[in-house]
Amino acid sequence: MGNQDHILEELKELVKDLVKTSNMLIQSNQSVIQSNQEIKQLLLQKDLISVLDIEASNTLNTEFTPPPAISKGTDENINAELFKKIVNVYYYEEIERIKSNNVRKSARRVSVELGKTMVDFLYQHLKDTGLSFKRFPDGLILITSEEKWIGAIKIISDLGFHRGEQWNKYVEEIVEHCNTKYDLNNRNIYFVISSLRNGLEQGHVAKLLDREIRSNWEFMNNRTLVDEYVKKFIRLTTCLETPNKQIYIMGSEIHPNVIADDLHKMNEEQYIDAYNQIDQYDWICDLKEFLDELRHLS
Repeated sequence: MGNQDHILEELKELVKDLVKTSNMLIQSNQSVIQSNQEIKQLLLQKDLISVLDIEASNTLNTEFTPPPAISKGTDENINAELFKKIVNVYYYEEIERIKSNNVRKSARRVSVELGKTMVDFLYQHLKDTGLSFKRFPDGLILITSEEKWIGAIKIISDLGFHRGEQWNKYVEEIVEHCNTKYDLNNRNIYFVISSLRNGLEQGHVAKLLDREIRSNWEFMNNRTLVDEYVKKFIRLTTCLETPNKQIYIMGSEIHPNVIADDLHKMNEEQYIDAYNQIDQYDWICDLKEFLDELRHLS
C-alpha cells in the first residue's frame, strides 16, 4: 500500500504541474492577443493602417460554402469544369487550415484531393470506355483496362517545384518510376497542369522565346507569347514519346489556389461572378483532346 500511496502522490503532483502549465499558456496567449490589439491601435493612431485594413485581414467568409454541383461539364467547357473542381479543393483546404490553426495548407492533403478530383472527372467523362482509374500513394493515377495497368496520369496545380530545366528532370523521374514499378512505357504517361502561374522561371522563358521578358505577369497575359512558349516547353520534354499529346497546360495567369483564397472574401454574388469568369476563360489546351487520347487506350 505504501508504494501505491507514493505513486498516487506523484500523480497528484503531475496533475498540478499540468494545470499550472496550462494556465501559464492561457495567460501567455491572452498577452499575445492583447499585445496584438495594442499594436493595431497604435498603428491606427499613427494613420499607418485603416480600420478597413484590419477588418479585411480578419474577414474570412467560412459561413458561405460553394455549391457542390459546380457544373456537369458540357463537351464545350470541360476545362472550366475541372478547373472549378480544383478551385474547390483549395477552397475547402483553406477551411481545414484555419480549423487546424496551421500556417500553410497541407500539400499532402491537397495532392490527395486533387487525385480524387481527377479520378471523379475521368469516370464522369469516360464511364463507357471500360477504363478504370485509381489514385496511388505515389500521387499517380493509374489507368487500368481488363485488370492491367496501361497508363498513368499526374495532375499538378503549377510548376512551382519543377521550374525551367527542372521540369525535364522531374518528368524523367516519373517515366522511370512508371516503367520500374508499373511496367509502363513513356507513351502512356500524361500530365495535366492547371496553371503556369507560380511556376515560371523568367530566364528560362526568355531563353525559349529568344527575347527579353520584363515580368512574368506581363508575359502570362500575352497569349501569343504564352502559346509560343507552351509549344516549345512541351516539345522539349523529349523523354515522352509524343509530348504534345501527353502534356496539357490549362491556364496562364489564372490559378486555382489564388481564386480559392479570394472566394473566402467574397459574398455569394461575387462568388458566382468569379466562376462565370472561369467559364469564359480562354484556355491554353483543350482537355477534350486529353480525353480522346485516353479513349484510344481502351
